[in-house]
Amino acid sequence: MQARDSSSIVNEIFLRAFSSQFHYPGYPSLIMSALSAIPIIDMSPYLEGTKEGRQKVANGIFDAAHEIGFTYLKNFGMSQDMLEAAFTIAHSLFTSDEKYKVPFSVEYNHGYGKMEGEALDPTKPADLKETFTSRNLLRLPSGEEHWPNPQFEAFMRVFYKRVCDIASNVMGAFEIALDLEPGYFDTRHTGLTQTLRLLHYPPVENVSEGQLGAGAHTDYGTLTVLFQDERGGLQVQNLKDEWIDAPPIPGTVVINTGDLIARWSNDFFKSTPHRVVPRPAAMIHGRQSIAFFSDPDPDVIIETFPSCVTEENPAKYGPITAGEHIQQRILATQKK
Repeated sequence: MQARDSSSIVNEIFLRAFSSQFHYPGYPSLIMSALSAIPIIDMSPYLEGTKEGRQKVANGIFDAAHEIGFTYLKNFGMSQDMLEAAFTIAHSLFTSDEKYKVPFSVEYNHGYGKMEGEALDPTKPADLKETFTSRNLLRLPSGEEHWPNPQFEAFMRVFYKRVCDIASNVMGAFEIALDLEPGYFDTRHTGLTQTLRLLHYPPVENVSEGQLGAGAHTDYGTLTVLFQDERGGLQVQNLKDEWIDAPPIPGTVVINTGDLIARWSNDFFKSTPHRVVPRPAAMIHGRQSIAFFSDPDPDVIIETFPSCVTEENPAKYGPITAGEHIQQRILATQKK
């Protein structure tokens, strides 16, 4: 892949963002609507490492997790070159027959998932997406049994580590806000159930009634790191049970908290329903996103954080392993 000058990439992104309004009408108003509900937090003070800066970022992330369960991060520690390359490589995979070389394996939670192969909301028709999923990627063996080609494998290993670092920084902010010792989350999230997923929503002409790109759902684990392309489609349910847009904002990544950390925090952190709706531009041109699900190792005991228990708000949940919790969530979804 030919390297591109970073300044030209940034200029191109901002040109697409504001002169073409990200390919769908009303984009500026969607941005303003999102900003009124979902905050943008600058990670720079945290990454610079001063006590005051880290505390400021921790407070912002803590408030966002408590109030809505979603936030945008900017200056989060990944170059635009790296992100552009990830979307390019994912697009190359999904538009080639190489994706079929590695069908999805339940044992490894790894491989290609076909179009309409999943329904995140089982009450609705299957989701209009295809995926390539990799759990515990750094420990996954090499070779054609697990990877469509060596170049894809090499890039995904590097990219996975970079996204792990983003998740680690956010969890480090949680540690500060929750009065936990440094490294509390990293020692419990060693990668065994941390999962990177490439998602492609191909162009479609016909959509069944109620069919979405991804049905309404909450995420099961600690947190999710989500990169969106410019097509948009992500929606978040607010406190009034209204669906609000969370459009792509150049230079940012979306972070949301999941079911497990909601339980861990005695429901102080929210796990907010979200979905992907097919927008006209995405239905014509397709849409991509990249999600990273940071879940604890299966044997980690989930007990309520001491700072989230008071006389007025006693612990609601008993101890459970992370593996048991996630299995319960999967079974609950299947029963809907």
